[in-house]
Amino acid sequence: MSRRAENIFLISRRMLAIARKELLVLFCNRIARILLIVPPLVQIVIFGWAATMEVRNVDVAVLNHDNGRWSREVIHRLQGSPTFRSVRLLPGEHALRPAMERQDVLLALVFDTRFSRRIEAGLEADFQIILDGRRSNAAQIAAYYLGGIVDEISLSTPRAAAGAKTGGGAPPLDVRLRCWFNPNLEFQWYFLPNLIGMLGFMIGLVVTGLTVAREREVGTFDQLLVSPAAPTEIALAKLVPGCLISLVHGTVFLLIAVFGFGVPFTGSIPLLYLAMLAFAAASGGLGLLVSSLSSTQQQAFLGAFTVGVPSILISGAVTPIHNMPAFLQQASQLNPLRHFIVICQGVFLKDITPAAAAVNLGKIFVISLVAVTVAVWIFKRKA
Repeated sequence: MSRRAENIFLISRRMLAIARKELLVLFCNRIARILLIVPPLVQIVIFGWAATMEVRNVDVAVLNHDNGRWSREVIHRLQGSPTFRSVRLLPGEHALRPAMERQDVLLALVFDTRFSRRIEAGLEADFQIILDGRRSNAAQIAAYYLGGIVDEISLSTPRAAAGAKTGGGAPPLDVRLRCWFNPNLEFQWYFLPNLIGMLGFMIGLVVTGLTVAREREVGTFDQLLVSPAAPTEIALAKLVPGCLISLVHGTVFLLIAVFGFGVPFTGSIPLLYLAMLAFAAASGGLGLLVSSLSSTQQQAFLGAFTVGVPSILISGAVTPIHNMPAFLQQASQLNPLRHFIVICQGVFLKDITPAAAAVNLGKIFVISLVAVTVAVWIFKRKA
């Protein structure tokens, strides 16, 4: 064996010994085992069922001064829609404000006394919709659903029928929607691939972020420095447990998403795991950077959340990136989670090719290299 090969073998052996020690510290502690296994599994199950941007089970109040055919038609359509859970008929205006204030209803409809008469006469008719602005997003979506119901009803009014007979007015457009990659617009299909990235990112940050701080806190950091391993070897070895745990959790999350929630997986598994490995190294590098700057585990834990939560918010996993200010859109390019989510959604829903994923994958590798290099440099400075 050559001298160079022997050195590589000794370095690998020392790094594996340190990595094995870190894994033993994590899994020989009962509380640590529980915290590593149970919370991520609980989160993906709860988020899979509870986290949704869809609006369902909407309660509606109706103040109907008209009580004619067309106002009753609107009410009947609401009662027959799966979006709206209940339609409360209010006895008078005095009951409208309390119902909204107590959040008993998300929106309220008010029909005046001439609503049906104006429609029968072929005139324009309007009614009032009152939305609960405290739940602005849900209220706007529910109003959009209501607008679809009203549009359907308007096509059957006498004015629309007369226009169709005489040829007056433009005929209604025949719009047919086709949604690619998620035909039924299932929110779980969109969110669960994102959740794999978010949970994997936090696991890599926290697990790696506590390593150096724990050594300092329990007093073994100096003993580690006088071992045969160089500071660079120690720093790189401390990345291994976090990467392994992230890959294991990613595998479990993948199985739960596909077989538990029925999210289709149409892409390449090797491509996904290559992205997961690069992403785990990037999140581990950020965690090591936080850990090297921390003196206690509490500081490292808070530092991990200080880095993790803003990274999740600007990654596009929760809110669209194009809705953010320009400077945040540019800052998100430095976020490995943003690029991993693009790849993750692509391999799940779009059968993304390696060529199409190359740009985002390359950005993850660059971020990983920079994060690990800076973290090792700071670790050596602090050693």
